[in-house]
Amino acid sequence: MKDMTKITEEGKKLIKVLRTILVEQTEEEEYYKISPQEFEELMKLSGYHGKGLSKIKKFQGKPIWITGDLDLSNTPTDSLGSVKYIDGKLDIRNTNISDLSGITIKSYTWDSGTPIEKKRILELLRKQRQEADYRRQNNEWNIEDGDTVGLKAHALFKHLVNSGDVTELNDEEKEELKQKKSELQVLGKQYDDSEEHDEDLYNRISDLESEVEEIESKAADVYNIIPMKYSNYGLTTFETIDIDDTEKHEYAVGDEEETDEAAYEYAKNYIDEVGIEGFRQHFIEQYLDEDSIRDYFEEYYNDDVRENPEIYFSTDDFQLSDEQKERVEELEEYIEKINGIKSRIEEKQGNLEQEIEDPDEYSRQYDLLQNKIDACETQIENAQEEIDNMEPDENPSEEMISEKVDEMVEDKMRDPADSLTEFGGDIKDYVDLDGLARGLVESDGYGIIGSYDGSYDTEDVDGVTYYIFRIN
Repeated sequence: MKDMTKITEEGKKLIKVLRTILVEQTEEEEYYKISPQEFEELMKLSGYHGKGLSKIKKFQGKPIWITGDLDLSNTPTDSLGSVKYIDGKLDIRNTNISDLSGITIKSYTWDSGTPIEKKRILELLRKQRQEADYRRQNNEWNIEDGDTVGLKAHALFKHLVNSGDVTELNDEEKEELKQKKSELQVLGKQYDDSEEHDEDLYNRISDLESEVEEIESKAADVYNIIPMKYSNYGLTTFETIDIDDTEKHEYAVGDEEETDEAAYEYAKNYIDEVGIEGFRQHFIEQYLDEDSIRDYFEEYYNDDVRENPEIYFSTDDFQLSDEQKERVEELEEYIEKINGIKSRIEEKQGNLEQEIEDPDEYSRQYDLLQNKIDACETQIENAQEEIDNMEPDENPSEEMISEKVDEMVEDKMRDPADSLTEFGGDIKDYVDLDGLARGLVESDGYGIIGSYDGSYDTEDVDGVTYYIFRIN
């Protein structure tokens, strides 16, 4: 059974290889393969007429397979002819190509400045107009409904009106437009339902359409603002359509909380892009990560103080141990006791003249007492010598090391930037990036979001202040 399984697996692998070979052979037979460089040269020789190029005998009437990236940008190319497969990227920017249907492109296609792009833009505009009309007919952005996107659109519309970019219809014009549209709808239905062509009705409809178009051409409403699919650092984005002075302008709108967060995100991205090197030194120094700097100096001094105590401590810094202090107390008590004994002996020695008349006895007693006094002095001297010769252990304790490290660190943290430079460090390695981002927002304001001109406006709608930025 094991042998049969092995044969089966090997057979499957063989079949897979054979299929690959057959597919490649089929492709070889089905397509005419040509390198991008050779195809581009042939296009140049043919005046960039792809359909005409495909008819040359070289291709044997087969569909063409381009074996790599094809670049025909900025040429008068109007067609790729019988090209059916491009094994790579296709760049047809600023050409006259209007159709790529039936062509498989393995990777990306760049088609800006072509009829294809123009068709795509027109189709998008058609859809946007349909969606705008639907919102308009349903009064979808009525302020009273509190739709968030709608409120932001109203804020943007107020900005456009106040800045003179848009003329708003007055109430009389709005009512006239509404009536004409309503009448146009009724007459249009009548005309559609009539079995014969009514010339008068047709003319009335045409006149009404012209009147509506004339009124609408004078101004715009909030529904000329189109919500976009992407956000700008979390802000809602819009573009304008069918407004001559602001056609296809893009804006970002948000309340204060959203705008503050958007500015912070923008600042973080900006720092990532330009790096710390893009900021002035004195600005960076305001946003150092002092905790990291403190950790650096603590680690440095903790090692250095332990390895080189003689640099950081003098003899005066060291104290006797508890055992030594206890011994000093014993010796001092002993000295005091011996001094008491000595004083009594000296007192007794001073009274001998009154107590002893015999000179020889006096001399003998005096010398005897003097020997005792001398013995006391010797004991006192020995005890004092032991005290005087007692020296503290010059190995710093953990407490001494900790206090010295704290002292040195605090000294360096008085001017952390200067201290880092003194130690050969780079302050750019110790920047609080979040703090720097917040600082950038505080320094430059919300205008950093406005990629168009760095400015912004605010408008109040339904009790909320909205910030508005032009972004293209």
